[in-house]
Amino acid sequence: MRHYSEQDIKAVREALANRLSSLTEHVRAGLSETEQNQFTAILGRSAGDSSDEALATSLGDLSAARLNLDIQQWRELKAAEQRFDAGEFGECAECGAVIPVARLLVNPAARRCIACQTAFERTHAGQARGSL
Repeated sequence: MRHYSEQDIKAVREALANRLSSLTEHVRAGLSETEQNQFTAILGRSAGDSSDEALATSLGDLSAARLNLDIQQWRELKAAEQRFDAGEFGECAECGAVIPVARLLVNPAARRCIACQTAFERTHAGQARGSL
């Protein structure tokens, strides 16, 4: 982190804390939302037909996938927070270059510089992620 000014470090730390706080609340809200609540909202108090049940199931699956993504992002932010606290923050994991502050402000969990992230996305495009 020696490559950044005190102002940059403060700004990145704040961005990291804000994103982590926001995502934590989002995950909590997602965990409190149950599949039963989704069925009730769609079906009301009637039994519903098979298309209503299929829609409710699809919405439940979508909600679970969204929650999985949020949890993965939360883990990445916690890892970034640990790197930040250990003074191992802001260097590209691939090439060792300094990650620009502007990138870290937008994505505090960034582990690669833009060039290495672009190369990573090209070589890993289409690889399955998640459970759905």
